[in-house]
Amino acid sequence: MGIRRILALCAFAALLTSCGGVIDPSKNQNTPISGQVAVGGALITPVSWSKQGEVEATVTSVTPTPANGPLGMYLGGQSGDNCLQIPGYGPFPAIVNRTVQFGVVQKGNYCLGVYDPGALTVAVNVTGNISHP
Repeated sequence: MGIRRILALCAFAALLTSCGGVIDPSKNQNTPISGQVAVGGALITPVSWSKQGEVEATVTSVTPTPANGPLGMYLGGQSGDNCLQIPGYGPFPAIVNRTVQFGVVQKGNYCLGVYDPGALTVAVNVTGNISHP
């Protein structure tokens, strides 16, 4: 391999490392999810991050337990007071203590929606967290 190829590869490698790349998931931050989901309603948690990386969310408590199945969860884009689901990022069942993995997500401003898909007969209190870069 010629010296020019080696220099080109070194320059390319240096460029990639300077871009930041995907952040190590063990260095993620946790943003709490906490609030009430009314019958037919949603709990919207705005969240943002400055690097791309793996994103996951976990609901740790729903009280009282929904009578007709789990709540739903999705990752969305904030639009005024609404959290609009991003295609491919939900809806997923929000089962207590089961982590929903959204995969690698680009940096930006997002929101997590935890909502009633028709499972509630009374309002519930929800807690959990979203792990993000």
